[in-house]
Amino acid sequence: MKFRMLAIATVFAALMGTAALHAEMTKDWDHLDGYTKMTYSNIYVYGGQTAGVGVKGEGNTNLRLSVYDNNNNLIRTTVCRYDNCILTWTAAWNGNFYVTVENLSPYSTDYHFALEN
Repeated sequence: MKFRMLAIATVFAALMGTAALHAEMTKDWDHLDGYTKMTYSNIYVYGGQTAGVGVKGEGNTNLRLSVYDNNNNLIRTTVCRYDNCILTWTAAWNGNFYVTVENLSPYSTDYHFALEN
């Protein structure tokens, strides 16, 4: 639980621009048109390791943040109702995962993406 809280805090701080980047921290800035989806793939996580991912939108759109394993099984998902959300998961095995950020509104939005693994 302690590592999960650290992962959440690190991802949140990165989204807010207040964290020093770790070697395993990935940050990105992107744009989504209405009803579109962006995929971040080949995220390698060791079994038993907790990873955290977060998005911070630049508007009033709802974003869906989802994590899948390499067999396309949904691991976790959440809807960011106010453009900001963080999602953590613990890998049950060593492997690649992928994350999707989906714009659920008809309006375009810019967003910031951060991943700690």
